[in-house]
Amino acid sequence: MSLLCSRVLVVFFCFLMITAVEAGGNPGINQRAIDSLKAGKTDVAYASWWGFDREDATAALQAAIHSGAKKVIIEKREAAWIVKPIQLASDQEIVFEEGVVVQAKKGEFKAATASLFNASLKKNIKLTGAGAILQMRRADYDAAPYTKAEWRNGISIRSCSNVTVSGLVIRETGGDGVYLGVSKRGVTNRKITIRDVVFERNYRQGISIISAADLLIENTVFKETAGTAPMAGVDFEPNHADECLVNCVLRNCVSENNQGPGYLLYLPNLTRDSKPVSIRFENCRSTGKGRALSCTTRNNTPGSVTGSIDFENCTFESTDQSPVQFLDKPADVCPITLKKCTIIGPENDDAALPVIQFTARAGVVGKIGGVTFDQCVVKSAAGHPVMSFYDASYIGSVANVTGTLQVQQGDQKDNYRLNAALINQWMPPSEAGNITPYQIDISQLQPLDSNATIKTTPRRMVRQRALSRYLLYAKQGDKVSVQLTYHQLVRYTGVKLPVTVIAPSGKVIPVPAVPFKETATCEFKAPETGVYRINCDPGANFVTVDQSTHRLCLTSEGAPIRLMAATGDFYFWVPAGVEKWSVGVFGGGVGERVSARLYDSSGQQVWSEQNIVKPKLYTGLHKQNPAGEMWRLVLDRPTEGGFEDHYVQLVGIPAVLALTPGELLVPAETVEK
Repeated sequence: MSLLCSRVLVVFFCFLMITAVEAGGNPGINQRAIDSLKAGKTDVAYASWWGFDREDATAALQAAIHSGAKKVIIEKREAAWIVKPIQLASDQEIVFEEGVVVQAKKGEFKAATASLFNASLKKNIKLTGAGAILQMRRADYDAAPYTKAEWRNGISIRSCSNVTVSGLVIRETGGDGVYLGVSKRGVTNRKITIRDVVFERNYRQGISIISAADLLIENTVFKETAGTAPMAGVDFEPNHADECLVNCVLRNCVSENNQGPGYLLYLPNLTRDSKPVSIRFENCRSTGKGRALSCTTRNNTPGSVTGSIDFENCTFESTDQSPVQFLDKPADVCPITLKKCTIIGPENDDAALPVIQFTARAGVVGKIGGVTFDQCVVKSAAGHPVMSFYDASYIGSVANVTGTLQVQQGDQKDNYRLNAALINQWMPPSEAGNITPYQIDISQLQPLDSNATIKTTPRRMVRQRALSRYLLYAKQGDKVSVQLTYHQLVRYTGVKLPVTVIAPSGKVIPVPAVPFKETATCEFKAPETGVYRINCDPGANFVTVDQSTHRLCLTSEGAPIRLMAATGDFYFWVPAGVEKWSVGVFGGGVGERVSARLYDSSGQQVWSEQNIVKPKLYTGLHKQNPAGEMWRLVLDRPTEGGFEDHYVQLVGIPAVLALTPGELLVPAETVEK
């Protein structure tokens, strides 16, 4: 061996020994650099200082993030950074070098919410990378030993502020590419920026936005989402009314070939008591076989969220479905504007498939609409309706749809100015769709017959599931007692049934909950005279009111009154001056049926239907009765099919049902007359 070679070997051996000493025996750790960081000589750290393990780099990457460095650089190595879930830190920028791959470790992420990168109640975070890849193992999570879940996200951001994600490719997650959720109720995500990111082949969504204020998503691509519903490119979907979507902007984004909607706004959990929404799309595009844009609010108690939603210079295209859909969108709340947008499709031969679909689902109350098309263009194959109205509520109509459309179908090109007459022609209302909703003031209800004797013996069993509402009339100082039973239905479980009592003044009167599968008495001394509201929600199980010392009626405040296997007489009131009204009865789903008969104020049967599944309506016209009228609805078991859930809907009249005439509560002017 030459003298030169011997010297080189000696130098190399000494280098290895020094490195090993610095690392405390681990030649992969650069202890000198770590000590320099701890001493404050630098605020930039390289993840490889803590070593690089090709089989599992979790410890090194997590140590780098928790080191206190202002910037952590993840270098491109000869292999991917294989990791378990990583927790992010506040006040830190993480830079992924070009070509870096961070990949979920195979066999890990068993927990339903195990995400690749996690931030909860953190601030001032930047994740940047020029095309670096964050990748999970979507196919693995869809089979044993993994339990099915939709929250194994690429980046989970919950109740954080001032976060930027840019330049990354996020793919193959077991949930969303990015999830903007809530870690602490009332603490929303603020000042979130997602820029120049590509989301591809994620399991649930590219991005899910549960709660955010001052959100900007721009120059970003969402593609090929598939796995579990809703499989959207972007999904705005708050879970609770105290969450918010304020100043949310999408700019220059593309959603393509997602199995679900390209852009989904699902807002029924926001109510009139929520913060007004402000969502804006600019120069965005959605293409593919699925729906391009779907927007759902609510149009029933306790009312839709306010605010506004705007789209400008956007393109919505679908080859196989109606590109644009509005569900349960109130005509007079939370206006939606599409300005200079192009809507393209469908291309198939289904001539009944419209380009723009308005839908009212079962339980919707009032008119839907409230959409403006400003200088928009519609393109489709010949024969497809421009707009269509699907009314599953059977009492709906469309209103306040305005603006201008240029419609191009084949060689035909027409310009339309949208007005009430044209909308009525394109989307005629249902039989009861033009009935004016009755504006009921619960505080003004009074007993129809104040002299009627109220029996305190056991009441007829009327089962109710889900949200159950009752009205009870009492005088100041009365001792009120209402006996409730929380029943189990088949194998559904429960704990306790909370009961809410609201006085006429709006004050909540505390009463104990009803234990599961037990009977309890709700007792209180009436602090004032008037109508008390009693609410409870047994969920999938059911509740019954067994006894009451005072008049008690069922109500829904406008929505259908939900019953379960309930038979017998139900009384309701048609006030004087009502021009048109309707009563509807329908089953709870396929195979669930109910039969009904209706009697007018003279006792004459005027309507009957057997084995009702879909809504059947009786529509009444005004009669010259200055005092109003009491009608009787009789519900019977069906002669065929199942008998479980069914509904009664009162349109244009008070949504109040009484089990006996003496319990009926009516508008005060009726009593005065």
